[in-house]
Amino acid sequence: MFLTTKDCNGSGECVEACPTDAIKLVDGKAVSCITCGKCQRVCPNKAIFKNDLGGYVVDRTKCNTCGMCINVCPVSVITIKDGKLMGLCSNCGVCVAPCPQNARKPQPKRPVKMENDVVNRVNIGTNFEDCIECGRCAYVCPTNSIKFSYIEPGVCTKCDICIDVCPRNAIGPIEEGGEYHIDMQKCAICYKCLIECPNEAIVAEDLVLTINQPDYDVENDTRMISCIECKLCADACPTDALDVINKRLRYQVDKCTLVNGSDHPCAKDIEHAPCTTACPQGVLELIPESKITLEGLCVECSICVKECKYDARKFGRTTWDGEIKPNCIKCGLCIEVCPKDALWLEDGQIKVNFDKCVLCEKCAMYCPVNAIPKTTPLKIKIASGYSMLNNDLCIECGRCKEACPFKAISIDDDGNYHINNQRCIYCGACKTACPARAIKIQRNYEATI
Repeated sequence: MFLTTKDCNGSGECVEACPTDAIKLVDGKAVSCITCGKCQRVCPNKAIFKNDLGGYVVDRTKCNTCGMCINVCPVSVITIKDGKLMGLCSNCGVCVAPCPQNARKPQPKRPVKMENDVVNRVNIGTNFEDCIECGRCAYVCPTNSIKFSYIEPGVCTKCDICIDVCPRNAIGPIEEGGEYHIDMQKCAICYKCLIECPNEAIVAEDLVLTINQPDYDVENDTRMISCIECKLCADACPTDALDVINKRLRYQVDKCTLVNGSDHPCAKDIEHAPCTTACPQGVLELIPESKITLEGLCVECSICVKECKYDARKFGRTTWDGEIKPNCIKCGLCIEVCPKDALWLEDGQIKVNFDKCVLCEKCAMYCPVNAIPKTTPLKIKIASGYSMLNNDLCIECGRCKEACPFKAISIDDDGNYHINNQRCIYCGACKTACPARAIKIQRNYEATI
């Protein structure tokens, strides 16, 4: 609830500002709805609901102004005005700013107690400044936990596997950093390079071996993603087939009810497997015909670290102290997608519960303004959507209009609020700010690397 302190002099600015007429002056002091909830409990039509801010809102499509709420209000602020039920505080906070004495204040919040003040994740990661996206790490990974956004089939990516297997040292660039060629003067024509090339870039014709070169910029047009060991898949697994043992992810196929013929599978089909749908990187796959069944899981064998010729794959510690860039628009999308409920909005700032956060980076991947740091190149963008404002729920507090960073909300001559879908990017800043749940947003996403 919002409180009136002893500094109140009865000037009435808060009364005029309140969009729901929830404040009145009594003996020169502002008295308002105390959000006790009695009105909600007695409403026979279930027209009053509690919002995420702890306040109360009237659904005018359900309210028949029977007056039951008026009878039980302990501070007698609920009234019927122009056929509308008024007097319920939605905790929108509009009354705070107009008060010249700073006498209106929100009730102090209890701080969230946490054992940690930062969150850490230890995993094998990629230094993208050193990585040339050759694909060697993906080729040698035994669990297929490394994937690339685009590697053109049949062309050389400079993974060096051909150089490793050539018994005559016949393969390499003519000049440093140049294209790879096969020196037929040295070549024994054993075809080992052709057999081992993971991208089938080497061809043979008339006893001459050649390497097909890409017609695109491998280093700049290709991006790599991999399992970051956030362990969300293990949390989602209902059978302990995926588990964390000695801080490392492990998979037991005999416990997986989706692939071992169980009469009670954990999902209706493989596409809806809880482990794969929980993976924020999208690298985890259940493939029944595969010998290891579950692909995409990093088991920290470290072969990619050993095989990387550019020292781009390394064991490392990722740390986040909760810092978010000033360009954050408080849209709340990060809060919506967080699988651990580790984020919340308080006093206009995104807060982080470090005891819950596992650094899965979903918040950063979905952030429309890149205000949250991330280590993965994966980005989830809002491709399209639809937004709607229900004026039967709107209390006309104006918080949505103030929150919209793209000026997509306007007010017509009748005082009704409208969203311009030509300007709206469906970020949800208005929805997060709305105390009346009057705004609905649907989004279609696309993943890019």
